[in-house]
Amino acid sequence: MSEIGTSERSVLHLRDYGRVLSERRGVVIACLVLVVASTALFTFLAHPEYQATTTIQIERHAPESLSFGEGMSTDYYDYQDFYQTQYKVLQSRTVLRLAAERLDLANRPEYASRKGSPIRRLINWGLDRISGADASAPADPWRRLIRFMEDRLSVVPVRNSKLVKLTFVDRDRKLCADAANAVAEAYEQFNTDARFTTTSQAREFLTKQVARMQSEIAAQERTLQEYGTKKEILALSDGTQDISQKALGDMNTKYVEARGRLAVAQARYDAVSNGSAESLPEVLSSPLITDLKKQYAEVERRHSQIAERFKPDWPPLMQLQEELDGARERLKIETEAIARQVRSVAKADLAKTSTEVDNLSRQVTAQKGEVQRVGRDAIEYASLKGEIENKRKMLNDLLTRQSEAETSSALKDSRATNMRIVDRAEVPRAPFKPDKPLNLLLSLVFGLGLGAGAALLLNYLDNTVKNEIDIQRYAGVPALGFVPLYAPLHAVGHDEGGASPSQYAADIACHADARSSFAESFKSLRTAFLLASPERAPRHVVVTSCEPLDGKSTVTTNLAIALTQLGRRVVIVDADLRRPRVHKVFRLPNQTGLSSFLSGNAAMSDVLQESSIPGLHVVTSGPVPPNPSELLASKAMEAFLERLEEAGAFEHVFFDSPPLLQMADAVLLANRLDSTILVAREGRTTHQSLASGVKRLRQSRARILGAVLNAVVERFGNYYYYRYHRDEPLEESIGAGASSAPRVRRRRKRA
Repeated sequence: MSEIGTSERSVLHLRDYGRVLSERRGVVIACLVLVVASTALFTFLAHPEYQATTTIQIERHAPESLSFGEGMSTDYYDYQDFYQTQYKVLQSRTVLRLAAERLDLANRPEYASRKGSPIRRLINWGLDRISGADASAPADPWRRLIRFMEDRLSVVPVRNSKLVKLTFVDRDRKLCADAANAVAEAYEQFNTDARFTTTSQAREFLTKQVARMQSEIAAQERTLQEYGTKKEILALSDGTQDISQKALGDMNTKYVEARGRLAVAQARYDAVSNGSAESLPEVLSSPLITDLKKQYAEVERRHSQIAERFKPDWPPLMQLQEELDGARERLKIETEAIARQVRSVAKADLAKTSTEVDNLSRQVTAQKGEVQRVGRDAIEYASLKGEIENKRKMLNDLLTRQSEAETSSALKDSRATNMRIVDRAEVPRAPFKPDKPLNLLLSLVFGLGLGAGAALLLNYLDNTVKNEIDIQRYAGVPALGFVPLYAPLHAVGHDEGGASPSQYAADIACHADARSSFAESFKSLRTAFLLASPERAPRHVVVTSCEPLDGKSTVTTNLAIALTQLGRRVVIVDADLRRPRVHKVFRLPNQTGLSSFLSGNAAMSDVLQESSIPGLHVVTSGPVPPNPSELLASKAMEAFLERLEEAGAFEHVFFDSPPLLQMADAVLLANRLDSTILVAREGRTTHQSLASGVKRLRQSRARILGAVLNAVVERFGNYYYYRYHRDEPLEESIGAGASSAPRVRRRRKRA
């Protein structure tokens, strides 16, 4: 079994694939012709198509001289979204409809004369049904035009640039160039209309806002004037103030500043008290903390790199963990120390500022009674005045934007947009497809590939034995030789009961036509048989096959005849007690035979018969018994072999036995006799049957000389053909046969 396993795992060489392709070259040629013919038919009958390309440049904003300070975002995702949006806009129904209008596509003879292929019309009808279009509703005249433009337009952005190529494909060269340019112009028109529609809406809005703002400012100015007159705040307007007011102002200024510092100190103290030590600016800017963090990061990086490859209990990794923990602890200690110092300073500053504020607060309170009324009036007056100033600023901004919007509207006719045409499409001179040379070249490559794949697939699906290599690979036994297909061999086994003698011509072909290639193959097989055993040539040999009709009887008779041609005495025993045929081959009576002897109804002299071929004796099967296996396994078989030895000095005894896988007769004989030859038929015996047959023989401890490949079809170009027709005839002596044996082995190696 180890031999079989080894052979099954043997590597296929390139020459094996070459052999398969050579044997199935009809499939390869058929696929090649089919693919090339189909491609040529499609290529030469297809309408030539032309391609025209317009290159445009798309900017995210209009020219700076006309943008009036519009913001320009540089966000990457916004950049990507913008251009992806523009690509979709270029293929939108609105832009394509504008392009069709520019082309006057419905009235152009290049388009109007087309009906479209039946397949295309069927596809369009199916799309309409899938989309749920109402067949009774009036047809949209633009639907077909837009679909025509959409199917033939492709938008391809140029990598790492702001350029976009608009490619239009059509069978009319002028139409495809005009359509590509029309799409670019339609996109430009779409952008212009969208831009200035938005500007017009903004101008109307700004006009309303300016009028409302002017009205509000006028009303507030009247209110401010009335309040100043009522409260007598004229002195405040010219900057003349009394001493108490000035003193209160100065003191209040200091008080406010002190309170501001107090708020800052309080915020500072709250921040350093409630915040984490690591977030303090003093900690973050500390050179010591920075160095400790770098050390910690370096140790952590080394620890992570080693931890990915080793387990946690690895000593170097444990040492790194200790260093990491130490660095973390030191960083924590230093951070806390700096934080404590910062908190202490913040607390002291807060206390100092709080005392200062309390003092100023008492002083301000003392002055408030005197200047309280003037102060309240001044604050209210300043508030009203500041509100008016803010609204004036807003009004100025609105007036500026209104002026820009009016200017933009005035520039509508200039067609200034963020898009410009770089290269306009030109009328193409030659079609871009079909590319006839390329199509034919690809069809050759694809046809050869398809043919090779089909041939290899058929070879893979064909699990029958096809050559001597398969015998060695799947059975693990030596290949003794091969036998070519003999024409009458086709009829063997079809009329086992009443076939005419001419149908058995292949069984005695070595005698009838000794110079034929069929007879020469048996002479090569005879040489391999004689040299199969190192001590002496096999004497008692069982010839069997895995399945019926594999030609075991033909191999038996012709090999026996080939041995008699060397002057050897040979006996053929028809041990197929179920479907005997040896007596028909040699035209001998079969009233008594092997079954008669084994059952005790005949002696050796009654069953041993001479054939018409010198040196060849035959023991026919005799009457078909009801229990063939029991007879072959009985002790009478040993007596038969002994009587056969006494009957004459026979050098070889061949037993023609039933197939292996259907009956146990061949296994019983192989176990009791010296050697076994297994016959396999090309294109009929499967790999599984061959392997199973060898397995059964080995389980019975039979000695397998090898296998013979029968009914090999001569094919031009493979090694069998040259071996049949180029070899010199083998000599008729053992010496000549021995000298030719090395040549046979060399040819088998080349095969």
